[in-house]
Amino acid sequence: MDDEELKGLLPAQEPVEEARVEEGAPPPAEAEAPAEGPARDAAGKFVSKAVEPGHVPVTALMDERDKRQALERQIAEFKARETPPAPPTRDEQLEAALYSQNLRSSRRFAEREYGKDVIATVHDWAAARCDADPHFNSQMRSSDDPYEAAFQAYNREQIVSKVTPDRLAAFEAWEQAQAELQAANPSPQPSAPRPPTSLANVPGTGARGKPSGEEGEGAAFNALFP
Repeated sequence: MDDEELKGLLPAQEPVEEARVEEGAPPPAEAEAPAEGPARDAAGKFVSKAVEPGHVPVTALMDERDKRQALERQIAEFKARETPPAPPTRDEQLEAALYSQNLRSSRRFAEREYGKDVIATVHDWAAARCDADPHFNSQMRSSDDPYEAAFQAYNREQIVSKVTPDRLAAFEAWEQAQAELQAANPSPQPSAPRPPTSLANVPGTGARGKPSGEEGEGAAFNALFP
């Protein structure tokens, strides 16, 4: 069979026309790209694309928590490796016991002298002062009567706190005015007593303070033994 006979046996096919693009018509829509999944960071964790102002990502919070827990474990291990302090010696224990007894006795006497409320105030003030001033703490520990020493120190501080520069200047001006007034009006000096003209008029003599009216031989004897 030749070619013509074969074409006669096949079914007739319509001719395929090429698509024509008219002028001004939009180009055919391109195939849409497949949708991408959520973004991930270097560790493979999901990362949100839009972050609201003031929003802290959960991953940042988790990282901070892990860092804090690791630091706490390091601190705990460091404390566990610390050498415990050596126990106090017998001399140190005896010194501490004597100091505590001295404190109790000193406070008891101070409360009887100045009152419990005043000494309670002094105690709180002295405790804070000892924590802030090692020199003051050493003075209190070396004192035979620490609460009395603390009371005196407390009073001095109260006085100093009240003496402001203005009040000090006013006192100095008053003191200067008093000195100038005393210099302008000196007080009169008391006059010395005049000596008696006769010892017979002086009390305690043989004349017994009475003026002598007799003179001559035997007059003094008669005055002593009337």
